[in-house]
Amino acid sequence: MGWKIITKTGNGRNRFRFFASYYMKDKKLDDRKEREKLMRRKGMERVTAGVLAAVMAVGMTGCANGGMSGATTDLTGQYGTKEDGKMEGTGANGQTGQTGQAEDAGAEDAAMEEKDLGAIREAFEDSYTQFSLNLLRESRKQVQNGEGAKNTMVCPLSVMMALEMTRTGADGDTKQQMGEVLYPGMSAEDGSMVLGRICKSLPDAEGARFHMSDSVWMKTADNAFVPDEDFLDTVKTVYDAEVYGAPFDETTCRDINRLVERETDGMITEILDQIPELAVMYLVNAVAFDAEWETPYDESQIQDAVFYAENGSGQKVSMMYDTTYRYLSMEHASGFCRAYKEGYDFVALLPEEGLSLTEWLEELDGETFHETILQKNDTMIETGLPQFTGETDLELKDTLMALGMPLAFDEKQADFSKMGYCPDGRNISISRVLHKTHIDVDGLGTKAGAATVVEMCQETAMVEQPERIILDRPFLYAIVEKDTGIPVFIGTVESF
Repeated sequence: MGWKIITKTGNGRNRFRFFASYYMKDKKLDDRKEREKLMRRKGMERVTAGVLAAVMAVGMTGCANGGMSGATTDLTGQYGTKEDGKMEGTGANGQTGQTGQAEDAGAEDAAMEEKDLGAIREAFEDSYTQFSLNLLRESRKQVQNGEGAKNTMVCPLSVMMALEMTRTGADGDTKQQMGEVLYPGMSAEDGSMVLGRICKSLPDAEGARFHMSDSVWMKTADNAFVPDEDFLDTVKTVYDAEVYGAPFDETTCRDINRLVERETDGMITEILDQIPELAVMYLVNAVAFDAEWETPYDESQIQDAVFYAENGSGQKVSMMYDTTYRYLSMEHASGFCRAYKEGYDFVALLPEEGLSLTEWLEELDGETFHETILQKNDTMIETGLPQFTGETDLELKDTLMALGMPLAFDEKQADFSKMGYCPDGRNISISRVLHKTHIDVDGLGTKAGAATVVEMCQETAMVEQPERIILDRPFLYAIVEKDTGIPVFIGTVESF
C-alpha cells in the first residue's frame, strides 16, 4: 500500500477523489477522459469529481479435489423465484427488508409494527458506527505492524455486506458470533433488518453516484461442493446477488476480477491473484462512490504547507483552505464537516494537541462518534484539508477473529451447514477475507471504491472553540451518509 500527495494545481482541475480497490498498480484512472469513457459505458450523463470504490471477498474452503469466460455459468435466473415465502432484504440494488432471513413481506411488516422502528434504527446507527471503529482500529494495527505512521482506510459497509451474506449460510454458535461482531450492542435480527432498509435508501444522484453489488461464486468441478438451494434463493432475493457456477481454475479467477472491475467502474482491477485448491465458494461485495464537493476549492485556496507526522517529521503537502459552518466538537478532539453535492459529507476530526491519534482512537466509542457527526451548528471556522491519495490492502482473518468471531475460521468447528456441504464429508469454513480500498482527495470532490471477498474453504464535553482547524497532523476522516451519519468509508491520515 502506498500514499502520495496530489499536486495538480496548475490546470484548474484539482479534485478530491476517493476509491477503494484491490490492485490499482496496473490501471490508474487519473485521466479525466478515461473516467468519462467508463462512466458513459455505465450510462452516466457526466463524470463527477470524485470516486470511491471498495471490494470485499469472503472465501470458503473445505473440500479437496471483458465478459465471463465460457467456463463460468450464470445461474442467477435459477434462484430467488419461489412463490412461497417470498423473501425481501438488503440487496445492493434496491431490495428491502430483513437481511439473512427468508421471511415473507407480510410477516416482516407485522414484526415491524410490534417494534419501535425509530429506536431500532437509532440503535443500528450507533452499532454500525461502533463496528466501523472496531474494524478500523484492528485493521490499523495490521497496517502499522509496530512501525507506525501508515495510513489506513476501510469500507465497513462493504465488509458488513459480504459477511452478512456469509452469515446467511451459518448456524449455531458460528452465526451468533458473527452477529455479535457485526451488530455490537443490538440483536443481529434487528440489525440486519435496518441494514436492508438503509442500503436501499443510500443516495445515488448525479452529484454523488453510489453503486453496490453482491455476487456468489460456487465450485462446480469434481462434485466438490453441493450448495443449499434455500441459501442460494436467499442471497439472490435478499441481496439481489448474482449467482455463478465455475470450475475454480484460472478462468474463474479472471472472471471474478473482471466482474469486480466492472462493478467498481474500473477502480479495482484485481481482487484475487489465485484460487486455492480447497476453495469452494466466494462471496463478493463491491462498492463504487463518486461525488463532487458542494463548493469546489478554487486554485487560489490550495497552497503549499507542511504536514507533521507523530514522530515530528515534516512532509510537504498541498493544503486546501476554506471556511465552513459545520464545526464539530467532542471531548479531546474537534473537527469539521464538508458537504458533497448530494447526500454525503466528508468528516474530519483532529485530536487535541499532545494527544496521539492512537491514544484518542482507543478511547473513542461509536455512540460518541456518531453523535459528533450529527452535530448541527452555524459556527463559521477556517479549515485546512490536505490533498491525499492512498491505498490499503488487507486480509481480515486475524482482525475478525480478534473482534470475536473465531469459530467462522475454524476448519473443524465452523458451522456453515445452511450454505451447503462437501460430499466427501469435509467441513466448510472461511479461509480468507480480502479487502482493499483506495482514496484520492483533491479540490473538486472525492472518488473512492472498495471491494470485499469472503473465501470459504474447506454526552460529550465541549472543548474551547478554535478559530481554525488545519489538518496538518494525523487525523481521522470518514465519508458519511448525511441523514443517518453512518460511515461508508473511514480512515486515518498519518503520513505522506
